[in-house]
Amino acid sequence: MSRTLNLVGDPEADALLAEDPFALLIGMLLDQQVPMESAFAGPKKLVDRLGDLKVDTVADADPDDFAALCAQTPA
Repeated sequence: MSRTLNLVGDPEADALLAEDPFALLIGMLLDQQVPMESAFAGPKKLVDRLGDLKVDTVADADPDDFAALCAQTPA
């Protein structure tokens, strides 16, 4: 079944949210801190910066390096 989400207004970011449950979870967590559109764009920014959004990639990342990656502008 194909799902469509229109939360960000960016087709690539919305497709990632629809296809990847981990990306959607990250967006939901970020939504507690920043406006919804920015929060749900976060997973796509992480993919662009990390190369993928696999749980193992995030879990294995050095905490300081990951924090620096997340702090890049635009955050």
